[in-house]
Amino acid sequence: MEFRYLRYLVAVADKQSFTRAAEALGMAQPPLSQQIRKFEQEVGTPLFHRLTRSVELTEAGLSLYQDAKGILAQTEQAMQKARRIARGQLGSLRLGFAGSTVLHPSVLQLIHDFRQAWPDISLHPIENSMPNLVRDLVSEDLDAAILRLPCSSSSALAHHLIEEEEMLIALPPHHPLADSGAIPIEALAQDPFILFPRELGPGLHDAITQRCQRAGFSPRLGSQSPQVISTVGMVQAGFGVAIIPRSVSELHPHGVSYHPIATEPLTTRISLATRLHPRQKSLQHLIGLLPGQLRITIMQNRMAM
Repeated sequence: MEFRYLRYLVAVADKQSFTRAAEALGMAQPPLSQQIRKFEQEVGTPLFHRLTRSVELTEAGLSLYQDAKGILAQTEQAMQKARRIARGQLGSLRLGFAGSTVLHPSVLQLIHDFRQAWPDISLHPIENSMPNLVRDLVSEDLDAAILRLPCSSSSALAHHLIEEEEMLIALPPHHPLADSGAIPIEALAQDPFILFPRELGPGLHDAITQRCQRAGFSPRLGSQSPQVISTVGMVQAGFGVAIIPRSVSELHPHGVSYHPIATEPLTTRISLATRLHPRQKSLQHLIGLLPGQLRITIMQNRMAM
């Protein structure tokens, strides 16, 4: 059956006239009558009673008419849906998050702005370690991921800068330096350091330890924190000191104090990581919300491992 037969059937039934239906369809009346005849032959039964001045549906024609109306409506909806997806107005986006990024105001603002601008695009947030996010992004199990740099990456990825963030020292209650302002990192040489497992974020883990080494000591590693965000709770419990992203300091457990690093501050960058040439319109919309749309292509041999 040819799809246009359904349109012809509905037009004739709605207008109750071959002549008026032909005018509405922008075609001549004889070809329309011929097409309806062919359709009836294909169905195997008359679809219309031909009256003197009009036509009316047969019982079989009425049944087919009702089904045809539904098919045409569903087809139009499917076409509209496809057009909206092509324009990036509808669809879904699988967005990964490194746990240490979820509290940053710029990340929260980016997600808020995207949801406001494109409310019909479903966001599917997935939290994971940075190596796993990179792996899933390269394998196309994710569309994009918000990462904290440095991280082991791939030449197949591009990083779109969201924000640069200062790292702070977090001290437990009653620490001798709790009332200080900025603290030289070497002043913590004798304190146990709380760090998250290296496999969660090798680049950030190494940046912290290398900063200590440049200050003349290797950090005394104490208990590990299961996540960057949970580090502050362990500081409060007295397990040791920590170096955390400033956004994590939005958590205010009783007695924990936060301090800039004196001299040579330590910073990280938060990026929206994508494959090099993202084709999804919805993802292009997300990138377009970044200030200046600054893009940094990170080649694998330039990344901290």
